[in-house]
Amino acid sequence: MNVYALTYIVLYIGIAGIIFNSLQAIRTEQWFKANRTKEIQTLFIGLSMSLSYLITNFLIDLIKYTNQVFILF
Repeated sequence: MNVYALTYIVLYIGIAGIIFNSLQAIRTEQWFKANRTKEIQTLFIGLSMSLSYLITNFLIDLIKYTNQVFILF
């Protein structure tokens, strides 16, 4: 069980960084008024945390279920 916890932490931090960097490629100047950098940064942090949570849980579940399939056969 400790292996899954360590894997979860490493995946979450790694994926959060990747998603945060990839979200910066989106052109948000059209969505917000001028000089609203705090709102844009808050949006990026929230989106990167939520997306990394979803992706990490998907990958951990995929690893767990794959291991269970190998046990069956």
